[in-house]
Formats: sequence, C-alpha cells, structure tokens
Amino acid sequence: MMYIEVGPASLVIQVEQNGKNFSIGRKQIEKRVAAILEEIRDLLPILKQKAYKIKNISRLPAVAKLMVEAVKKVDEASLTPMAAVAGSVSDMIREFLEKENPDFISINNGGDISIFNKTGRPFRIAIGDINSSKPTPYTLKIEGLNNLGIATSGFGGRSFTSGLADIVSVIGPTGAIADAAATFICNRTNIESADVIRKKASELDPSTDIPDDLVTFSIGDIKKELIAIALKKGLTVAQELKQNSIIHDAFLLFRENMATTIGDDKNITLEVKYGN
Repeated sequence: MMYIEVGPASLVIQVEQNGKNFSIGRKQIEKRVAAILEEIRDLLPILKQKAYKIKNISRLPAVAKLMVEAVKKVDEASLTPMAAVAGSVSDMIREFLEKENPDFISINNGGDISIFNKTGRPFRIAIGDINSSKPTPYTLKIEGLNNLGIATSGFGGRSFTSGLADIVSVIGPTGAIADAAATFICNRTNIESADVIRKKASELDPSTDIPDDLVTFSIGDIKKELIAIALKKGLTVAQELKQNSIIHDAFLLFRENMATTIGDDKNITLEVKYGN
C-alpha cells in the first residue's frame, strides 16, 4: 500500500498481483497526479459552471471530459463537473496503473475510490462515519465486478451539500459517476425545517463552484418523521439512478436511520455487524 499527497489530492493506492503487493514507482504516479491536477486548474472557469452550460467537450483533456460526462449522466441541471473531481482523479490514476497489468487496483482519493478487479474476486469495504472518523456497523461486500467506483458524500464532509444525510455512499461503474451520484443523492436528502440552517455557499467559501446555491450550515434536533422524509427523498432519486443503470447501488444514513437500494444483488451485499 502506498500513500501519496500531491496538492489537494491525498491518495491511498493498493496494487496487487495474485494477492500480493505489486511494486510500482512512486515518482511516476506523483508526476501523473500533478499533471492531472494542472489540467483541472487550467480549466476551472469551465468546470465550475453547471454542466448543462457545457456543450462541447471534444477538445477538453481526458480528466475534464470524464468529469463533465459523469455529472451530465447524473444531473446536469444542478451539478457542476467539480462534483466528480475526486472520483475522476481516482479513475485516471487507476487507468494509468492498469498499463502495468496487475490484477487488482484500488485508488482511494480522500474517500472517493476507483477499483479495477480483473478476476472479480470478492472484497469488502467498511462504511465509515465522515463526521466521527469511526466505522459504522455497515460493510459492503462486492464480487463479480471488474471496474467500479465507490464514493461518499454527507453533511460535515469536505464538500458542501444542500442535504442532511450523514452518509450517502454510492457504488457506480466509475469513480467519477459514483462521486457525482453521491453528491446528487445527498443533496436530495432535504427537508424544510426551522432546525435546518442554510447559507449561500459563497458566504462560507468565496472560491466555491456553487456560489449561489444554498447549502446546509447546521442541523438541529430533527424529528424522526422528518428524518424519514429526508431519507425517502434521497432513496427515491437513488432508485431512479439504479433503474436507469447509471449506478449499481446506494446506501444512506441519517441520525442512525438507514435506507438502501441494495437488495437481492449477487454482486453487492450489505453486511451489518451484530445484525442480519
């Protein structure tokens, strides 16, 4: 396992061949990450727009195309391509390392993960609480999928949300799509209440890509029936994305109340510690 930090990217990289660590050069990865981040920086005026405004991506570099395409698939009206930036960087590094021909790659970019699993072998990923940095009782068991992404959004995370959920984890075909979908679903776990305070994103961060959007600033003591409504709203859009084959599955958690699209899926199982 390798830890790499380049600018805002903080990567945990695991590469294996036949179940054993596969040696890769740190410097070549750092150089590739730096080049990707530079391409993103150069295009920030474009990538900070709502995706529906971006019409022609033919001349954009690969990482920018990946970001735009991901948010357009999920919801181009409300998302900017920056909603998929961390997952897209993970995808680009995973693709870069596939050339070395290992059979398993995991690129974790601050919780937005891109995985190549050549043999489809089973593996598990624990779902952590982004606020307490402690594990939840929930674990994802995944098998039979060769390329996938896993991303998490939630109030208190490193990005703004207009929603309320503590955790929205999405399993998608790519890290970029999972990242965008987690943001979108979390935004929809939303209710109007005197116990929820929102502010314009620009008041909290002048450099944000969503300056005019109202984002959640604080959440008070929400009644249980309102928690259920918020979760149902998020679950409804997650089910739509699943039905349209945009994501594989989603998991939502708000004040210890859980909702998920995961059912009788042979590829994805939700395991619960001390539960059924």
